[in-house]
Amino acid sequence: MIKIFVVCDAGMGSSALGASLLKKEFKNSSLEVQIQNVSIDMDMREADLLVTHQHFEPSLRKHYPGKKIVGLDDFLNKQNLKKVVQMMENTKKAVLLKSNIRIKTETVTSDEAIIEVGRQLLDSGYVEEKYIEGMLERDHSLSVFMGNKIALPHGEYDYKKNILNSGIVVDVYPNGVDWHGETVNLVVGLAGIGEDHIQILSNIATVFGEIEEVNKVLEHQNVDMIYELLTAEDNA
Repeated sequence: MIKIFVVCDAGMGSSALGASLLKKEFKNSSLEVQIQNVSIDMDMREADLLVTHQHFEPSLRKHYPGKKIVGLDDFLNKQNLKKVVQMMENTKKAVLLKSNIRIKTETVTSDEAIIEVGRQLLDSGYVEEKYIEGMLERDHSLSVFMGNKIALPHGEYDYKKNILNSGIVVDVYPNGVDWHGETVNLVVGLAGIGEDHIQILSNIATVFGEIEEVNKVLEHQNVDMIYELLTAEDNA
């Protein structure tokens, strides 16, 4: 059973309305959910998902950093509620799919490389299209070059709401991409919800913390090898 709390200031107004409408949207879903409206002062640690108005989202993220949280601009907007349902239906999606590992990719500009991985995240159901805009903004304000020939495109904080499910995609550029003066051969597009973001970063740092491992990937250009490296912990 998935527990969803719809949160507002007192737990009796907009959250009650939102909870009622969200229940209707979940009627055609195969998921078993328990939805209740609560006040922002309630202990919400047992919830699997918090749905709230955007006004309360920063406060909830501060108090529950590892929790899945969705901030909506309008509880009456059915499309907003449908996105919540879609996100929960996608929660079991694998973080990395073999189909999202591309080798021997032709060299492009850094912006084009970001758009490419962003499109893969979009097409695989991990993000909404607007998240790609956030990925570009992030790199333009502060380069996502991470060292060891790796770039890690991800969205600005304000675009977290456009993530539907945590996931990564990998593009390998044998001839490299000029990334603001640095050479990048491995581009890993990232969309992470809550603590998933840090866990994915940690895993990538562990796998590719040594330049020798990156060089092996470039030498072998093997999808199975890359998949095994990045999912070893999941399969353990």
